[in-house]
Amino acid sequence: MEQISFKKQDGKIIVTTYYNRRFASKARNLRGQWDSSKKAWIFDESVEEYVKQALLDVFGVTGETPYETCSLLIKDFTAWESRGEVELFGRTVARAFGRDTGAKLGDDIIWISGSYGSGGSAKNWTTEIKDGIFEIQDFPLERTKFDDVQKAIEDGWCEIKMNRKKRSREEIESEIAALKSRLSELEEELNDCK
Repeated sequence: MEQISFKKQDGKIIVTTYYNRRFASKARNLRGQWDSSKKAWIFDESVEEYVKQALLDVFGVTGETPYETCSLLIKDFTAWESRGEVELFGRTVARAFGRDTGAKLGDDIIWISGSYGSGGSAKNWTTEIKDGIFEIQDFPLERTKFDDVQKAIEDGWCEIKMNRKKRSREEIESEIAALKSRLSELEEELNDCK
């Protein structure tokens, strides 16, 4: 999944996210229109602050700037949802489309063990996960500060795995420049102490 993004263009706001039913509801309430060709929500600029707040409430980031991600390792997770997807921490883990369809994993879900599928009756089908061990990848690090993730970590069935991403030359050069600037400031401060 691409990172969550927030862009302004021609008096409109264009937002891309992975699917989240809570954000979709907020987006519709803000008169957002889903553009299937761009796979993005389109908003009028007049609701910019509300859109940013909705993104922060749901994802922990606005997507205006790049952000750090991690993976969440989930252990021994069991859940079911009637006529819809099983979500965890705002991410779709699995979704069935009927009793006999089986289930499809959500974006950036890496399944390790346990079972997932569909069940129930023809009219009242379910998406089911039993004893699942899986990883949620590309998870915004800021979102791990939310109470639901913190409680899961405390309870021992979720752990954060930091992503080791190779940095670009520009990122490294930028960090070196910032560190040189800070070192220069510290040397000036030290000289003032004499």
